[in-house]
Amino acid sequence: MTNAPVRIRSVLKDGKVIPPTGCEVIVADHCNIACRQCNHGAPALRKWNAAPQDLARDLRLLARHYRPAFLKYIGGEPLLNPDLPAILCAGREARLCDHHLLVTNGMLLERMTEEVWSLIDELEVSVYPATGVTEQTLAPHRVSAARHGVRFTVNHFPEFRRTFTRQHNDDDALVERVFRGCKAINVWGCHTLYQGALYRCPQSAYALTLAGAEGFDGFVMQERPDFAEQLLTFLNGREPLAACRYCVGTAGRKEAHQIMKRADWIADLDSSAQDALDPGLLAENVVNVVTLDDCKTPDHHLRRSVLKRIIGKLGIRPTRIRKARSRRVDDL
Repeated sequence: MTNAPVRIRSVLKDGKVIPPTGCEVIVADHCNIACRQCNHGAPALRKWNAAPQDLARDLRLLARHYRPAFLKYIGGEPLLNPDLPAILCAGREARLCDHHLLVTNGMLLERMTEEVWSLIDELEVSVYPATGVTEQTLAPHRVSAARHGVRFTVNHFPEFRRTFTRQHNDDDALVERVFRGCKAINVWGCHTLYQGALYRCPQSAYALTLAGAEGFDGFVMQERPDFAEQLLTFLNGREPLAACRYCVGTAGRKEAHQIMKRADWIADLDSSAQDALDPGLLAENVVNVVTLDDCKTPDHHLRRSVLKRIIGKLGIRPTRIRKARSRRVDDL
């Protein structure tokens, strides 16, 4: 008899919801490239930038009831948001967590200002083939990271797995299996703050929109007496989401990474869930949900000692001062 897979749940501790890992903050919907099967749907979405004052409000509310291990600022491409420094400042001032992580595709790193560097703890670069991002182009930014005491992480993505479908999946049993085997929901805890609501995963924020379907899978950021208890119930829900009808979770078929024409991107979602799935991976994950993301090939983090050596060789001193900030949320 097969043991039931272990699922990682959020818990309530000292009146606050503690999620499995961190929380994603969507900074921008749009992106400068159109990756095939982008699991945030960026190539099909209109230009949209998060407003600092809106995020500040939502993050302050969350901070009273929710304590993630980190905030991950992501898109789209977050460096396209002209208000990124104010957004990062809002995140730090809300005091949800101590670790702030910015994710970028690495093509616009020249937009990293001194202020942005001073407001993050880690920069994660997602490197895709054919973007021109290489170790040589990243080298000066590694130096900037070292100077500011920021961890510099590089992940290579030579392949993506299919995620979305625009065809309604009316196979209830398959929808249930996709949901139970989804690592985003059951292991990684990819909670996502987006346009005034918290979602259990970024895909549930986008799947219905991409399919032109009705429904809403978010938890609205509105104060209420039992906010923490309701949020916990929402995050630990055991029923598939409406978006699961248009998503294959983390069991999609693997394909080589490709940058597409935006006009062709949405048509690529016309295959059914059955065609988009990797049946063997789904069967494995339903039995034993694993944490591995096998499309990601990470470089090793530069250890703190390595960073110190780099700084020493450069003859510079870290300029990073984490406690003093030039702006406060109340000023946004």
